[in-house]
Amino acid sequence: MVQRFPVTLTQLTYFVECAKTLNMTAASQELHVAQSAVSTAITHLERALGAALFIRQRSKGLILTAAGETLLRDSHRIFGSLAETIESIRAEQHDVRGSITVACFNTLAPFVLPQLLGDLHQAHPDLEVSTIEGDHDETMAALRDGRAEISINYVLTEDEGIDRRVVGEFPPHALVHAGHPLAGRDSVALSELADDPFVLLDLPSSRDYFLGILRGRGIEPVLKYRSSSYETVRSMVATGLGYSLLNQRPQTEDTYMGAHAVALRITDPVPSLRIAVSSLAQVRRTARAQAVETAMRELAARRAAA
Repeated sequence: MVQRFPVTLTQLTYFVECAKTLNMTAASQELHVAQSAVSTAITHLERALGAALFIRQRSKGLILTAAGETLLRDSHRIFGSLAETIESIRAEQHDVRGSITVACFNTLAPFVLPQLLGDLHQAHPDLEVSTIEGDHDETMAALRDGRAEISINYVLTEDEGIDRRVVGEFPPHALVHAGHPLAGRDSVALSELADDPFVLLDLPSSRDYFLGILRGRGIEPVLKYRSSSYETVRSMVATGLGYSLLNQRPQTEDTYMGAHAVALRITDPVPSLRIAVSSLAQVRRTARAQAVETAMRELAARRAAA
């Protein structure tokens, strides 16, 4: 249960100024408020405490009582502690130190998190980064319930109350097995794969994106297999079970099982997937979050240029 206090910071502020000047008129002038506001605040403060804080002398100003001297001493301590807290919080907005938790879309994580963590460690050694991996809904949930300060996601849906900043984008590519008749080429039109079995990366929102690409080109995919695992999809393709569409391209054609999956550039005009660093819209981004966003933007630029 939150403790409630019978006094306010405004009342204490007025009291401290009165104790400093020992004159309500002078105090009101320093505070830029009406003298009646100061007088009322002191009266309410005394009633709340059940003790007189000043002896009021007609035309001679104020004299602190013993209770007033005690409150003045403790008010200085309270204001000093509060000032330190405010300065500490303000410093956090500018100093890249402390800890931050980043939620990341699970199929994107293997391609960006290791390098991102390395870049951040090198640039900001006093920053401790923890990570949470999940699908779009899971990473957004981590953001909304406070388990993560920011998230790194593909832009797949509109999310209310989210400050989303796009840091890069990646076009899709077609994936075929090494023995496929088209495997020796650099590029392919989607119509050339239309009759082949399709292996779907089956994640919430992602499935609509990939199926939408094919249907947008007038192709109804022969949906044969599906998996929520990026590497399982690659291995299925490498085995010859069908082709797939993916966005991130590993530096190797090898799959876990040893067979090769070959990436081909798509010649059709198809939508790329954008990557965004997101936070809650009502929460101002800290210097820690800004540092992660900057590092992610630089990393996405390097990957796109590779």
